[in-house]
Amino acid sequence: MNDQFPHPSLSNLGYTPALATELLELGTAAIPGRILRIDGHRALVLCDEGELEATLPGRLRADPESTPTVGDWVALSPVAAADKPVILARLCRRTRLARSAAGTATRIQVIAANVDRVFIVMGLDGDFNPRRAERYLTICGDTGVEAVLLLTKAGGCDDVDARIAACQAIAPPELVLGVHAIDVIDGINPDVPARYTGPGITIALLGSSGAGKSTLLNHLLGRERMVTAEVRSGDDRGRHTTTHRELVLLPSGGVLIDNPGMRELALWLVGEGLERAFTDVESVARGCRFSDCSHCGEPGCAVQRAIDEGELDRERATSYARLRDEADANRRRRDKGRRRADERNQSKLYRRIQKERRRQKG
Repeated sequence: MNDQFPHPSLSNLGYTPALATELLELGTAAIPGRILRIDGHRALVLCDEGELEATLPGRLRADPESTPTVGDWVALSPVAAADKPVILARLCRRTRLARSAAGTATRIQVIAANVDRVFIVMGLDGDFNPRRAERYLTICGDTGVEAVLLLTKAGGCDDVDARIAACQAIAPPELVLGVHAIDVIDGINPDVPARYTGPGITIALLGSSGAGKSTLLNHLLGRERMVTAEVRSGDDRGRHTTTHRELVLLPSGGVLIDNPGMRELALWLVGEGLERAFTDVESVARGCRFSDCSHCGEPGCAVQRAIDEGELDRERATSYARLRDEADANRRRRDKGRRRADERNQSKLYRRIQKERRRQKG
């Protein structure tokens, strides 16, 4: 898969002394590797021996939050000639990108691990949507990774400067390294993405289908590795040409995690993602009369006053409130689920105790 370039050192893949120490503390004759791709109970892992297909045991797949995913460092059993190596443990993550999994169940889906930077890819066509970009930035802020906004297909856009300005207005400098309009096919700023790559740096690609992620990856690789497809004429949305997550080695050093286009990106926040993505709104909100102000008509609301006086964009404030409410609702569902799980565990424990008592009585 990654045999087009010289085999890199583990340090170029992001392996650190801290990970080496953790591996030694496991007390086994394990070797380190980084997950390139996962297919059910099988994982493609890159280590000093090259690419290996390893078994991912069921005990490591029981918890969605701790299950190894693309980008994770793992401890592998020593490579034997007859058997496939087994993943013994997942090593500690520095960062992880996550969302609430699609469907009715409230559960986390980790989409990439040990990420240093995120390329948020958005087309300057019908795909352009600053509100969606705010959602991506909130996820980046929650795990503390830097982001780069890459506005693709600049060659076919008539108001590039205005759209760059619209994205710069929602891009906190503490979180976003840059906002760039590019078109690698028409030769507009084609060298910009590579500036953010380098040895030991892990980049994750996020964006909707048809935004140009596969085209960008092919450009960074210098060859046609990923299949691309035309977008629909009605809404400029594309078909899924990437159908799985995969870690890819870059010729300039470092790695890139390619993700399928996501139609749904529900929030799963555990940190300060909203605060980091909406520093402007948060700064104004500190002046509200009530600490639990919803910014929806309460007296003394500093956010509403800033909107009325033209100091804060109304759509920006509305987006903040919508994402805050969504994150709060998700937290309540998670708390309720944990309480139910605790109650079930307590009931099981009580039944086991009663059963043991009856056994002891004969």
